[in-house]
Amino acid sequence: MASFAKFERPPQPRTGRTSERDLDIIEAILRYRFSPTSELVRLVGGNEDVTNRRLRMLWESGVINRFAFPFPRPHSEFMYYLDKRAPLDLLMQHQRLTEIHPQMEEELRLNREADYEGASVRGQQMKLGFLQHSLMISRLHFMLEMSSRSSHGQVETADWRQGGELRGRKVNVPEIVSRRIAGTNDYTWEEQDRTYRLPVEPDALFSLRFPNRPAQQQISHFCYEADRGSMPMADMLKKLRAYYHFIKRQQKHRDAFGVHPIRAVLIETTTEARARKLMELAEHPAVIGAGKRSALFWFCISPLFTAPTEADNGQHVAAYLLRPKCVLDRLWVLPDLTMCALEDAENFRTLDTKDKPPPRTAIPAS
Repeated sequence: MASFAKFERPPQPRTGRTSERDLDIIEAILRYRFSPTSELVRLVGGNEDVTNRRLRMLWESGVINRFAFPFPRPHSEFMYYLDKRAPLDLLMQHQRLTEIHPQMEEELRLNREADYEGASVRGQQMKLGFLQHSLMISRLHFMLEMSSRSSHGQVETADWRQGGELRGRKVNVPEIVSRRIAGTNDYTWEEQDRTYRLPVEPDALFSLRFPNRPAQQQISHFCYEADRGSMPMADMLKKLRAYYHFIKRQQKHRDAFGVHPIRAVLIETTTEARARKLMELAEHPAVIGAGKRSALFWFCISPLFTAPTEADNGQHVAAYLLRPKCVLDRLWVLPDLTMCALEDAENFRTLDTKDKPPPRTAIPAS
């Protein structure tokens, strides 16, 4: 690592009055769970150098914590999180919070016990993987919030949920067996009377409001899955199957999450090759039934958001930081290669992908 001074708090940290910017920073970290510097300076706004100085001061005084991935060398930018009650007390004192929920304290405890700051220095791969996954979720949250801010009232992030409030749901799905069709290499899939339980725990669930639409079409609800490409395909098939039964066949989302209908389950993954395999799974008879089609699952790949792009100052930064509204674009792909946008109404006109070339943001054809 380049300088261990960056990773060790001084014995006598600087102290000073808690500013409105400090409270804005703490609020943003609480809202996002984990947030990189590049996102925080945009969420908080104002002078970037001042925000960086306040971030450093809050870390030195132990109000917030941070870590950096050991790659790219010498290390990544700093990622911030909370692991003590003190920042919540500050928000309460300044009337930025009305109450401290048990879930907030539980997350602080888990972060404190996980010691992500130390885990990054020690290179503990399991914890680093969890953090990378968490930052994918934060990135989507950031894009949606910044898109709402800059939309001039065209779109609003009406609701965002993640973490503990989405855990604990399960669905009963029938067991299936495959049978080879005599004289062919084809198989049929048959559901049995026996069932087993599968978890349905979205990485995030959010709602977008489009105020300019008719009243009945203003709200769209989405589930989101951040796929880092590490889960085996057999487990991914179970995950997709659970979603399909939970939402389409049994409509348990109504009682479980209090929303209806679910517009789509968004799956962001790492590469085009991985996305294509997941698209095949989404149309597998074991997921949606033989001979059926479904538009429940929409896919995109992370490089569409993270590809380096040249900013006005000549530096290269991730594309989503310069244009967060790209998340609303028609870059989400159905298994039949139809391109979708989060802004599309329920009866949106699909593109004829056979006659029209996909936009540059699409997953390209093989």
